[in-house]
Amino acid sequence: MENRRTTIPALRPIEDTDVTTWELPDGAIGRLGQGLPLDVEFSPDGSYFTIATKIGFWIYDTAAMAPRALWGTERGMVNVATFSHDMRWIATGDQDSFVKVWDTQNGQCITKIDWGSTRQGRNSVLHVHFSPDDQYIAASGFGHSTVYAWRSGNETPLASFAVENPKFDDYRKRGVDYDRHFPIAFSPSGNLFAFVSAPDTVTISDINIGKDIAKLTGHTAPVHTLLFSPCGQYLAGANVGATIQIWDIQNESLVMMPTTYEGNRVRLAYTTEGVLRVADIHRNKVVIWDASKREKLDVFETHSSNDRPARFSSDGKQFAVCSRRGDVHVWKEEAPSTVVSLSGFKSVAYAVAFLQEGRTLVSSHWGRSNKIFWDVTSRETLQVLPPLTERTSLRRSIALSPCEEMLAVDTSNQNIEVWHITSETLIAELTEHKNKTYRMALAFSPTGKYLVSGGKNEAYVWDVELWEKRYALTEQTDSVVDIAFHPDGKLFVTSSRNGSTLEGTVRLWNVETGEQVAPLPLQDVLEDATRYRGEPEEIERVSNGGNLQWKRYQHIESVVFSPCGTLIAGGLGTWISGGLTNEIRLWDTETLETLMIILPSQGTIRPWALTFSPCGQYLVSGAWWCPGLDKAPIRIWEVATGEHIHTFWAHATDVQDVAFSPDGTLLASGSFDGTVLLWDVKPFVNP
Repeated sequence: MENRRTTIPALRPIEDTDVTTWELPDGAIGRLGQGLPLDVEFSPDGSYFTIATKIGFWIYDTAAMAPRALWGTERGMVNVATFSHDMRWIATGDQDSFVKVWDTQNGQCITKIDWGSTRQGRNSVLHVHFSPDDQYIAASGFGHSTVYAWRSGNETPLASFAVENPKFDDYRKRGVDYDRHFPIAFSPSGNLFAFVSAPDTVTISDINIGKDIAKLTGHTAPVHTLLFSPCGQYLAGANVGATIQIWDIQNESLVMMPTTYEGNRVRLAYTTEGVLRVADIHRNKVVIWDASKREKLDVFETHSSNDRPARFSSDGKQFAVCSRRGDVHVWKEEAPSTVVSLSGFKSVAYAVAFLQEGRTLVSSHWGRSNKIFWDVTSRETLQVLPPLTERTSLRRSIALSPCEEMLAVDTSNQNIEVWHITSETLIAELTEHKNKTYRMALAFSPTGKYLVSGGKNEAYVWDVELWEKRYALTEQTDSVVDIAFHPDGKLFVTSSRNGSTLEGTVRLWNVETGEQVAPLPLQDVLEDATRYRGEPEEIERVSNGGNLQWKRYQHIESVVFSPCGTLIAGGLGTWISGGLTNEIRLWDTETLETLMIILPSQGTIRPWALTFSPCGQYLVSGAWWCPGLDKAPIRIWEVATGEHIHTFWAHATDVQDVAFSPDGTLLASGSFDGTVLLWDVKPFVNP
C-alpha cells in the first residue's frame, strides 16, 4: 500500500502537547498517566495509530510520534479502535458490549450498536473490523461474532456466528502471553468472512449469500489471529503460542505446514508485494521475519515484558507492541530501522500520596510500572522507583516514611523492599512473610520508629533503625487488607478479611508491645437510627435489616484515622457483586463507639478509598464503578454532620485510593484505569 498522508480535521494541533489537560472530567485540573492500554491499531495508510485504553482511545501521529486526540472519554473502557479503509470513521468496541462509530471529521460518535449480552452479563467486544468497502462492521468477543450493515442504520445483524463450546481457560495456559480471543477477518473482496467456530476450527462464510464455504480444522491450540492474503486465496492463522499456518481456502488444505517460532506469540502482516511477515514476540525483544524465506529481517529490544497488545500496520512496515509496564514501542522499517518508546501509559494506580509539602505526588502501580514520583505543578515524571534497570515485580502497596526519605513496597515474592528515595538505593529487604498473597498492607508510624506489615494470616511490627522484626501480631489470624496509625504513633488499627468466610474484623493495637487493645464493633444494625446518614430510603432499608443477607461476606476494607486522632473511619462492603452492603463507618477512638454510619446512595459500591482532609472537617470516599454509570464517584462528606457536600464523577472504573495535599486544596485519586486525577476541592471544602 502506498504510504500516502491523510489528514483528519478533528485532531488537535501538533503543537498542543499538554495531554494532562485533555478531556478532563468536571472538577479535575490534571491527569497523570494516559491510561491502561488495551489495544493498538494502525490506520490503513500508516500515518496514524490508535491506542485503546480504559479512559478512552488516543490517536497518534506516526510521523511526529505525538498524540493528536483523545476520544471516547465520556465512558472509556475501550478495548479496540479501528480505522475504516477510507479513514472517515473509527469503530470502537468496549467492555460494556457496545460497538461505536466515530466521525473523524468532527470527533463525534454517530452510531452506537448494542453487541449483546450473555447470562454472565455484558460481553466485551474484543475485535472490530470494517469490510474493505466500509459498508459492513464485524465484531467479536467471547462466544460469537456478528456482522452489521451499519451504514443502513439497522442494528439488526446481517450475520451472526456462534462459537461451539468456547472456553476462556484455553487462552490462559501457563507460559502463554496476552492474546485476544476469537479473531475475525474480511477478505479483500469483502464478501468472505473468517471467524472461529470451534476451538479447533475456522469457518469461512460468504456473507452475500449467507453460506459457509470452507471449514479449516485441525488447529492444535485456539486461534488468536486470522489474515487473508492480498489475493484472497489464502488465509493465514496464528495459534495461541507462536505457531502459524496458511490455508488454501478453495481446497481447504494447508499450503504451509504449521511453523512454530521461538517467542511466546506472533503477529502477522502481508506486505504490498504479498509477502507474509511475522513478528516473533519474546519477553524482552521482537524479531521481524520474512515467513516465506525464513529470513530474519530485524530485531529490537524492549525494557519490559511484551505480553500486551501488538499489531503490524497493514503493509507490514510498522509494528507496535505494548509492554506490561504500559510502554508502547513502535518499530518502523527504515534505513536503518527505528524504534520509538511511548512511556505515558501506566498500569493500575493503586495508591497515591503527597510529599514535599504537596509539590510532589507518588503513585503506586502494579508490576513494572513501579512507583512514580510526579511534579504536581508540571505533571511530569520526576523519578521512578525501583529504577527501570531493576527487575523486581512489584505489587500494590506503598508506605512513605514521615521523613519522606524512605519508601516501602511489597513485591511478587512476598518480600518487602525499602528504598532510599533520593539515592535510589535498596536499604532493606524484609523476608519474614511466607504466605502467598496478591498484596500486603504497609504503614510507617508517624514517629518513623516502626513499620507495620500485614499479609495473608500474618502481620509484623518492624524496628526501622535495625530493620529487624520487633513483634508478630499473634492474635491477627485473618488476612490484613489495610493498616493506619494514630497521629501520636502509639496505636494503629488493622482491617482484615477471612479468606474462607469473607467476614472481616477491625482491631486496635499497641505498637510498643504488639498487643491487641480491642476489636472495633461491627454491629449489623445500629439501635439508634439517628446515627445513620444518607438517603432516607437507604436508612430505612438498612435499619430494617436490609444488609443482613450479606453479613457473612461484609468486611471493612480500608481504615484511616482523622488528623487529630479522635476518629477512625472505615469503608465497609462486600466482594459479592450483588451485595448491597456499602457503608462508611466512624468510630470514637477513645470509647470505640460507633458514632455514625454513612450510607452512600444506590449505585455506590465498595467505598474503600478513604481520606480525611488535613483540617479534619471533611472525609472523602472513592468507590468502585457500578453497572449503569459512566464514571465511578468520589464523594465529599462533612464529618460533623455526615452531610454529602459534593460528588466528582471521576474515573472510568474503580477508584483505588484518594489523598489530600497538605494544604487541603488539592485531591488526588488513583484508579484501575491507570491514571491519577488531580481535583480542585477549594470550592467545596474550607481548609
